[in-house]
Order: sequence, then structure tokens, then C-alpha cells
Amino acid sequence: MRFFLTLLITALAFQAVSQTVKFETFELPPNSRFGNLQDSKMSFPIVRSGNNLIDSLINFNLKNSFTNSETPNDPLDSTLIKWAGDQIISLGFEVTYNKDGILSLNISAEGCGAYCTHWIDYFNYSTITGQPLSISEVVDTTGLFKKQVYKQKTAQYLQQKEDLKEMLLNKEGELEQSAYDWAMDNYTECEESFNLESFALYPDYLQIIERCSLPNAIKNLTPVIELKFKYLEIKKHLKIKNIGSAK
Repeated sequence: MRFFLTLLITALAFQAVSQTVKFETFELPPNSRFGNLQDSKMSFPIVRSGNNLIDSLINFNLKNSFTNSETPNDPLDSTLIKWAGDQIISLGFEVTYNKDGILSLNISAEGCGAYCTHWIDYFNYSTITGQPLSISEVVDTTGLFKKQVYKQKTAQYLQQKEDLKEMLLNKEGELEQSAYDWAMDNYTECEESFNLESFALYPDYLQIIERCSLPNAIKNLTPVIELKFKYLEIKKHLKIKNIGSAK
């Protein structure tokens, strides 16, 4: 009997890991205030794994995390409608990893007040437990991997600063000293506040998300920092050994 139960539990665990979750979408009503700026659809993901408890845990956390727990105990529809208000013109999502008991997705949005701002939030979950996954549960962040990430981050910021300097020195360019100094201050602040907490999983690689948001007046000078690490190259640092191409 005990042997049978062990086999059953193992089989159920294997089934949970091997299955992928499906999605429904909640479509927010369009906002007539923005006219042609409004996307035809504004979609928010609803996870459907076949396990009601898992679905409830993920969907509840996803809703509250994305809306900063604006109305934590309200249902999805009323929460999102209230959150979007009369400012959101775009809402959509992308699933980047959906296997091995892991779900990784991002939700993008654009809101307009005095200015329009676009942003993307990243989410990672275990579809076995229904709990959010932290970066430290996916990869060892205490040793060589962390050093590797920070080394790439430093090199890329250095390159971005050099590119900005070239723009300033370009006599045919239009970058003024004040804008250059302002952007450099923001670059330094972003670099010093960098951490590993925001990440996304893709079929072949893990990406650490670095966002350096500049004021609207110099948003065109936003640095581009891409920190991507193939699973095969960081295999010895992974805590989830069967992830992606690392298995």
C-alpha cells in the first residue's frame, strides 16, 4: 500500500511538472477618452492549470502584484477596471516560459496623464505550488553567477556612458551639457541601485531585468541594458536543474 501511494504521488508530481497551463483573458472595456490612442483590446491573463487551488493562488497574487494591491480583496474585474481608471490605453501580456512546473510571463501597460508612460512588469511562478518564484530559487545568487551578472552590468553601463559622451561631443548633434549631466546622474543612480530581483525565463535563457527610467524630458537617452544568460552556460549555478535547455 505504501509503495502504491509513493508511485501515485510521484506520478502526480511528474504530471504537474510536465503539463503546461492554459490562459483565459479578461478584456477591459475601451476608454473613449483617448479615441484613436486606445488599443482595440486591453487583455489581462487568467491562469487555468486545471487545479483550482493553484489557479486561485497564482491569479490572486498576479492581480495584486500588478495593481500594487490597490484593492487586494476585490475580484479581478472590478480591481482592474478601478485600477485602469481613465488613464490606461494599453494592456497586454506575453508568456515566455510555460513548462517544467514553471510559469514566466510579463504584463505590459501604457498610461497617459500629462505624459504617456509605457512599462513592463515580470512575474514567475511555480505551477506545482502556486507560489511566486524568486531569483534565488532558480539560480544561486550568492557566488559566481552574481559576479558574472554584475560584471556584465558594469560593462554595459560603461558603454552606455561612453555612447552618451560621444553624443555630447558630436558637433552635429543636439545634446546639451545640461541634458548630458542630467542623464549621467540618472545612469549612476540606476547602476548603484541595481539588484537581481526582477527576472524573466525564456526557452533557452534567463534574463535579469534592469530598468533605468529617465524623466520624460530626457527619456530618449534611456540606457539599454540587456543581461541574458543561457541555461547551458550557467548550468552549474541553476537550482532548478531541469529548466529549459540545461537538462
